[in-house]
Amino acid sequence: MLTDTLLPLLDPRRHLGRLPRPIPWIAAGLIGRIPQARRLVSRIAINKYAYAVAPRPRPLTLAGDYTSWKSLTDRTYSGRHLPPSTAPPEELPAEQDVVALFRRSEEIPSTDTSLMFAFFAQWFTDSFLRTNRLDPRKNDSNHEIDLCQIYGVNEHKTNMLRAGHEGLLDSQFVNGEEFPKFLFAEREPGGELFFDPKFEGLHDREYLLNTILRACPDERKDSVFAVGLEHGNSTIGNTVLNVLFLREHNRIARRLVQQYPKWEDDRLFETTRNIMIVLLLKIVVEEYITHIGPFDFPIELVPFVAEEERWNRTNWCAIEFNLLYRWHSLIPDSTVFDSKRMSTRELVDNNPFVLDRGIDTVIAQFSRQKASKIGLRNTPAFLVDRHPGFPAYPSVEERTVHLMREARLRPYNAYRKEFGLGALASFADLTKDVALQKTMESLYGDIDNVEWYVGIFAEDYPEHRMMGNLMTTMVAHDAFTQALTNPLLARRVYNDRTFTKVGKEIIDQTHCLQQIVARNSQNPREAYASFRVE
Repeated sequence: MLTDTLLPLLDPRRHLGRLPRPIPWIAAGLIGRIPQARRLVSRIAINKYAYAVAPRPRPLTLAGDYTSWKSLTDRTYSGRHLPPSTAPPEELPAEQDVVALFRRSEEIPSTDTSLMFAFFAQWFTDSFLRTNRLDPRKNDSNHEIDLCQIYGVNEHKTNMLRAGHEGLLDSQFVNGEEFPKFLFAEREPGGELFFDPKFEGLHDREYLLNTILRACPDERKDSVFAVGLEHGNSTIGNTVLNVLFLREHNRIARRLVQQYPKWEDDRLFETTRNIMIVLLLKIVVEEYITHIGPFDFPIELVPFVAEEERWNRTNWCAIEFNLLYRWHSLIPDSTVFDSKRMSTRELVDNNPFVLDRGIDTVIAQFSRQKASKIGLRNTPAFLVDRHPGFPAYPSVEERTVHLMREARLRPYNAYRKEFGLGALASFADLTKDVALQKTMESLYGDIDNVEWYVGIFAEDYPEHRMMGNLMTTMVAHDAFTQALTNPLLARRVYNDRTFTKVGKEIIDQTHCLQQIVARNSQNPREAYASFRVE
């Protein structure tokens, strides 16, 4: 059978040692050029990871330690793959010692992952992995991939962000280029900041100013955009992607107005939003997940792939999915822009940078620069250590380790067994770094005691991969089973009636981020976007 021929080439865990290194890439490239073979292998790969662990519903969530009606139905609580750990907290290493494992000692670059990939990963996951700031057991998202980054998390907020005519999102033009409206009303220099009346209630003003923007220089706050999520202006990566997808929404809406001039604003808007969500899903599956895979095999967004599968269940994000996506080590200490080196701290809270340079330039330059390698001892200091101006606020990595402990997750080996990978027998099996082996042994004593969040980042992996086996498997499982169950991909929904013929053509012809950048660029031939650095 064809599958018996293809699978050995696509399963690196079993066969890398037997194959010359170029063969898997050559095979992936050849198969990817044959539509029927590409679709077949995509279906096989999707199901391989979708069935890596028992399908949802999960019997437990963070609502409690035993199965209840609440744990089975109340999706305000994050799910969990495994029951909570019963290990006494006092037997675990101190949280600060665990945090220290992530601090960068010497920057290690990725093999071929771009900084644009890191930007996209944060922007994408912030839309559905939204830990409630008052109760960390809960998730503030609706567990769907729905582009709430530009549309907001509910209808009330969506209406604030709409222009109110022709299906458009509200926008402004700055130096001839389209951007979202500014969130704050005009003020006197140094005066108090208040929301523009139209956006009153879009976000919690005190939380936004005193927590999210607390380290943002005052002169940059006037350029904060009105977008769907509170963190939507926190990095230039979030900003450029929000601007890009707003432009694409409005570009498509304007095309629909030309094609259907009698349609009312609501129908134009909702049809455009349908198209936009599927465009995002295609980029996630066909470019983003493809890059995460070992050989860049061109996985296809197979229509209706979930229809007959047991994993086609209601979406419910797990706490493990939330935590494993903390790829803080992707961020280098510095980067180069316009031939000048700058600290990556300057990429935070800096919309004036984007307004000045333009999103095309930002996306192109950061698509050509490498991110850092995912792993322990490779997270930049500003994400591990507390901000010197706000020493009372825990750092990003401190908050992550604390959330892991609050969730009482089982050890690393327990998850390896749950996902069919088998337990490791020693620290030497986990990493070839002898110094790290000794540090881990001094903290945990035995490999079976290693905490899951530490283990997935400690796990060694070869150059052709961007993360270890367990993290790859868990990412793929949750990504496929929560992206491909989207209602817009259902057989009775995925058609011209939902998207229009114009919209369906746009969907069918879009496979990568660069196409969207080019369509919204003043110089489309010069547009460049890539998750991979050649």
